[in-house]
Amino acid sequence: MKGADVVSSTERSEARSVILRLRRYRDRIEEITTAAGDRGQPGGADSNSVQRKLAALKTDLDHDVHECGVGRKRSAQTECEQRYLWPALRDAAGAMRENKQPSPPDPRSHSELGIARTHILHYLVQLEGLYPRL
Repeated sequence: MKGADVVSSTERSEARSVILRLRRYRDRIEEITTAAGDRGQPGGADSNSVQRKLAALKTDLDHDVHECGVGRKRSAQTECEQRYLWPALRDAAGAMRENKQPSPPDPRSHSELGIARTHILHYLVQLEGLYPRL
């Protein structure tokens, strides 16, 4: 990644793509965390919705990690994907693997979501710092 003043349009486009993907994951994690409440244990009908969203998040993270790391040759990835997207997804998915069973609601899920969010934000903030106008 070059300095922000010497950035090609291709590099900006690649960075934007990665930023948007990381933001979507951040937003999904925050939506689940908010719906789960402070203790990570929603009640009633909300519980089923939260558990479905949590299971979908875990599945999507695992799929994207596989696509970025195994299914796609590392040499085919852009520099931005290698430095930001792949490690963010890998680390977030690792945090989410601690509790493979999304049901019944488990307070550990709330903690794992927080850890996964931290991993996503770590790389997202770095990338947004390099490309503040994206």
